[in-house]
Amino acid sequence: MAGLAILWAVAVGLLFLNREYPFELRERARWLAWSREYKHEVLKQPSVNGDLKHIEWDWSGFAGVANNTAYLVFDPADSLSAAAKRHQPFKFNGRPCEVRDVRRLQSHWYAVLFYTDQTWDECN
Repeated sequence: MAGLAILWAVAVGLLFLNREYPFELRERARWLAWSREYKHEVLKQPSVNGDLKHIEWDWSGFAGVANNTAYLVFDPADSLSAAAKRHQPFKFNGRPCEVRDVRRLQSHWYAVLFYTDQTWDECN
């Protein structure tokens, strides 16, 4: 029984204490379970000025302080694939803020994480 408790504690710790990319494990599970619904939600978004279609995908923070926002992005040209392989901060076309990390979920689909208190449209 103690072994099971230790395994449970390690799993929970990995889920919630991943500092490098805090959403990685949770996003994989969500993508596997509900990608069809999320794809539908993103694809129904209007394309504005050639911007990539996206929705808020995940977030953390407390009462407007230290918010981290990740977006689910549809990239028909797979232009984010190189950034997803590097896992280093970068800027991509049309975004005023540097992006902290990009994760490829599947071909043309990415999770894009901005720095703390930055969003798709606003840099602080």
